Amino acid sequence: MFQQRVGWRWPSLSLQTRLCWAGFLFVLPALLHLIVFKFYPMVEAFRLSFYKYDLMTPPVFHGLQNYKTVWNNPLFHQSFWVSVKYMFGVSVPEWFLAFALALLLNRGMPGRPVIRLAYFFPIAMSQIVVALVWKFMYNPLGVVNTLLGAVGIGRINWLATEQSALPALILIGIWRGIPLFGVIYLAGLQSIPKEYHEAATVDGAGPWQSLRHVTIPLLTPTILLVMVMSLLSAMKVFLNPLVMTEGGPNGTTRVLPYF
Repeated sequence: MFQQRVGWRWPSLSLQTRLCWAGFLFVLPALLHLIVFKFYPMVEAFRLSFYKYDLMTPPVFHGLQNYKTVWNNPLFHQSFWVSVKYMFGVSVPEWFLAFALALLLNRGMPGRPVIRLAYFFPIAMSQIVVALVWKFMYNPLGVVNTLLGAVGIGRINWLATEQSALPALILIGIWRGIPLFGVIYLAGLQSIPKEYHEAATVDGAGPWQSLRHVTIPLLTPTILLVMVMSLLSAMKVFLNPLVMTEGGPNGTTRVLPYF
């Protein structure tokens, strides 16, 4: 009997399986980037925190001594509370101001493309450029004091006094964060079907009732995302204190990443 030998072939895959593998291949480069440049450095930094390591000699296991040294340093406690003040001082206004901006842009106000271009400007600027520009503006003879002088407010040395240095940095963080989170809010608002708002209007709901009972509940995942992202972003601030105040005056702007 004649028998035909058939070579080995890849098993046929369903369309759904092929789409899953294709999606995985598209995500793979980003996943590798996260593993190599994010997760691995975090794990390695945590491991080295238990060692005495100075780049010149081999690491020596030190146990919890490094943590005890940091905990007993009064500058650590000062930096911790400065970070907490900065984190919530920046994040909380961002949540509400970015949401208000997204609501205005979502209503189709005139000049919306120009406004969108304008509020993307802070995101497009490099962080170091932002720090240098604002340092110049906060100069006693800079733009900020000139504008305040026009309304009768005296000159303030914003970055050299303990009362104003941290609020000055907080203002920069808010200014830079609102556009990014406004875009995220706007994407969430535009994903809500218009039929829901139309049904609420037919039922007699006004703008406030529609916002409270329709928009905000449907936008809850986006709101939580913005809250987490803004807190994490504020927690990692480093360049602004480094470039503008070097942690001063008297440690009032020395955040934990700068500690």
